[in-house]
Amino acid sequence: MIGRWREHAWFRRTVFAAGNLAAGAALVCLAVRPIIDLLAERDATITEQRGVVARLQGVIAQEARIATIARETDAQVQDFLSGTNEGVIIADLQTRLKSIAEGSGARLRSVQALPPVSREQTRYVGSRLEISGPIGAIHRAVHAVESARPWLFVTTGSIKPSPVANRAAVAAEPVIDAQLDIFGAVLTEGRDR
Repeated sequence: MIGRWREHAWFRRTVFAAGNLAAGAALVCLAVRPIIDLLAERDATITEQRGVVARLQGVIAQEARIATIARETDAQVQDFLSGTNEGVIIADLQTRLKSIAEGSGARLRSVQALPPVSREQTRYVGSRLEISGPIGAIHRAVHAVESARPWLFVTTGSIKPSPVANRAAVAAEPVIDAQLDIFGAVLTEGRDR
């Protein structure tokens, strides 16, 4: 039977061609195809990383704009009373009001906390400031409160002549008593901005 194969040239060529095709297919399946798949996978990874790099370059190009926005946000945060909790914020507000009153030349009679209020999703804390002094000192105190940063608002005020001081000083500038309710917007540090 082996001898017959050798006699037919076309059969030998067919067996040779089939063997070479099988070996070539095995070579492609075992060696070439994994290399092609690896290269295709790396090409997809490179394309994906190029997209990431392009997005990051876009972010980097916006660096100056983002820095400007961050500075503006920090400046806006300075418009709020801030602290770790409302008790600390109220104590800081009372200390601030005391120094404003004393710096304006008015005599501080008392500072007391007022209950916090919320308006239009903003929380406000306040203090009642009771001062006495000449009209100019009271005016300076109110002006210093309303022009200070963080922004403070005089929501109510009561001004009346001081009966004790006005009797003693005949030729001096009249002395008045002022009671001012002062509030400021709150930003607690633990809260999300």
